[in-house]
Amino acid sequence: MRDVASGVEGELMAVVNENVSAVAAREYWVDLAYIRAASGREFSTSIDNVEEAPEPSGRPLSKDRDPRPGSLREPRTARGRHGDRSA
Repeated sequence: MRDVASGVEGELMAVVNENVSAVAAREYWVDLAYIRAASGREFSTSIDNVEEAPEPSGRPLSKDRDPRPGSLREPRTARGRHGDRSA
């Protein structure tokens, strides 16, 4: 996978819906993709900034080798976004 903003490529490790607000009284939830670069360091980026990177041969990854469990754009329910809390 490639982070469009930085151009860094790596392996998609997780997609997590996280509360990124600085104030507890106002929650702000975003979907973040965690990518492990070749250096071994993981970084996060918005899933909107993630695209499929071609294999070293220049061919795009085939769908059967896509490491993501389903689409990154799947609709989520309130339970999926916030666990057991009410929406």
